[in-house]
Amino acid sequence: ALNVSGVKNRKSSRSKYGTKK
Repeated sequence: ALNVSGVKNRKSSRSKYGTKK
């Protein structure tokens, strides 16, 4: 679930999901 949110909002939360992509 986090992966999906990261890719979707990686623009705003690329700091968190940036490494996860």
